[in-house]
Amino acid sequence: MLLSRNLDDQRFEDIVREAEGRLPWLCPVWTDHNAHDPGITILELMAWFKETQQYEMNRIGPELERKLLELAGLHLRAERAAECALDIPPDAPPRAALSALETPEGVVFELSEEIPRNRPVLRRMLIERAQGKGVADITGMLFEEAVFQPFEFGGEPGSALLLDFSARPEKTLRIWFDVKAPGGVPRNEPDEETELPRTLVWELSGMGRVTPKEDETFALSRSGYVTFALTDAWRAEADGCYRLRLRQTEAGCEESVRLNCIKAGRYRAVQTESRARAYRFTVEPKRQYRVDVRSAQARSAETAVFLRTCEGWRQVSEYSLQRLQSSLSILLDTSEADTDGAENLLVSCLDPIHLHDLLFDATGRPGESFRLNLGGKSVLTENLMLMCQTLCTDGELRPALWHCVDDLSLCGPRDRVFEYDRKREILTVGDGEHGALIVPGTGAVMVVEELVSLCSGGNIPANAGLHFTEDGMEVGNSAAQYGCEAESLAEGRGRLLRKLENTRKCVSAGDFERQALKTPGLRVAGARAIPNFDVRQKHQKTAACVSVAVLPAGEGEMPMPDKRFLAAVSRQLERSRTICIRAEAIPVRYADFTVSVRLWGEQGLQKEAAEDAIKELFAPSGERIGEGVSRNELASALQQLPGVLQVDRVEFRGTDQNSYQTAAGDLTVMPDTILHLERVTVSLAKNRR
Repeated sequence: MLLSRNLDDQRFEDIVREAEGRLPWLCPVWTDHNAHDPGITILELMAWFKETQQYEMNRIGPELERKLLELAGLHLRAERAAECALDIPPDAPPRAALSALETPEGVVFELSEEIPRNRPVLRRMLIERAQGKGVADITGMLFEEAVFQPFEFGGEPGSALLLDFSARPEKTLRIWFDVKAPGGVPRNEPDEETELPRTLVWELSGMGRVTPKEDETFALSRSGYVTFALTDAWRAEADGCYRLRLRQTEAGCEESVRLNCIKAGRYRAVQTESRARAYRFTVEPKRQYRVDVRSAQARSAETAVFLRTCEGWRQVSEYSLQRLQSSLSILLDTSEADTDGAENLLVSCLDPIHLHDLLFDATGRPGESFRLNLGGKSVLTENLMLMCQTLCTDGELRPALWHCVDDLSLCGPRDRVFEYDRKREILTVGDGEHGALIVPGTGAVMVVEELVSLCSGGNIPANAGLHFTEDGMEVGNSAAQYGCEAESLAEGRGRLLRKLENTRKCVSAGDFERQALKTPGLRVAGARAIPNFDVRQKHQKTAACVSVAVLPAGEGEMPMPDKRFLAAVSRQLERSRTICIRAEAIPVRYADFTVSVRLWGEQGLQKEAAEDAIKELFAPSGERIGEGVSRNELASALQQLPGVLQVDRVEFRGTDQNSYQTAAGDLTVMPDTILHLERVTVSLAKNRR
């Protein structure tokens, strides 16, 4: 165990006394050690300085603690704005991106995307029955938000979902699928290597089979958007509707898809206020070049245009503006633009109301600070950027982009960076040694990008009365979530401790089971680790091998893992196993057995209640992998039923060779086996003797 060392173990008097005690050996001619001696005064001054250094070395400040957390691999999370989705009716007018919305309480949101004029409307929803049994119209479920199974409609697998849209968007089609999540075991968050739990085939009329450009639903396992890139080949059917056909070719071993509702007019909004937005472009060298900034924020903003040439950035003073309904058009001379293929044009749109808080005069002092007037709100540091007058390597003064960093002490003398103090709302630049200096001048510092947010204060409930500030139109919204403040040091310490408590390396059988249950992208109902057990060696004991029997959270009486499920768990175990240990996921086995009981009970006792209790007790679950059944366990459970006076007889019988009966009448199984109740017989005695 590591013990903390106390570095502040000397007082001022102790340091002075120890130093004076060494003077006769260091300087024998120095004989006057009284307080009036100037040398003793200097010695006391050094003792005070040593005591101060010891005190500082003995304590861990916030900066050191943050660096220690980063050394352990943990970086504090930055602040984040809340997000929600808006339900836009079909007859609503188009909206530009960053159009502002507001709740009655004054919480401001911005559209994170444009609402186009020509957008699809889901007119009809059909189910294509399996085996050519016709088509069922279930459009009414769109408005009732009823739960339905598109691939097992009417209890028959093999059906397909048909979605008919009234119009075809220009570039992309995005659909919101509200998936009804099953109860019980939640699905683990998938990673980059996780395979989809099922195979879906998407087909657009005229385009044939297509692959989603983006699928947030993880193959309809959770609610989210599915986005498709469109071409002109997507043509209308005979009735004028554009059809999307969805079918399932491999169901997987987990839950069946259940949908609650499907929407096409659903758009994202973020709880931010754009005080400054930086729009970047890659332009060609021309005498007259036009760029369009498509956002509502840019239409009424003050603009600052910067062009990157071969020497660096320079501010463009001559350009013409044309403010359109949904964009800002800028015509300028880009003939001197650098042609390296990177972004070479930056348009900063500044909010006129907060313009005085976005421009600063600089004195050029080391460590100069500038205060942001945020009014109690938080700035998103990931979207905070400055354009400052900077002395370049060729000796010329040019504007340059400066970025926010966590620690200036890690930066060099030419790094164009700054720190941000969240509590005081202050920007601090470097001192010439750690971070570059800003050249003094009027308006030498411009905030070219600044987004403010309420963070956790923006997590509003669903249908909170959001309305567009432009015309007052009210729209429905989903519950806003994910908004949070910047992670504090105390929260970071707690997260590190939780991370250290859950090691990924497996040593014991319990470690293998926990890692199997955490397999990314899966719903694992149970896992049982069996050391020295290899299913390929006919269940003989094998050294340095761990087999993990896994049970998926599937449907039916006997859910079984498929190949992709086993491969995902085996991959998780491979990442977690220790050296020289072979770990493998194996499917559970089922052993059928029957139960026969005889009960004495009060008049009115129904044997159906006893049968249901027995079936519920022996339902397949992760806890029952490798566990047998006991007569006493069943008798105790039946004794608790209302009306049962006595359990007269309990008999188990295994119907295959995978279970074994003990002398006491109990059943035992192999460690990778689950007992499956095949039949239950309950008899009630009429009279008690």
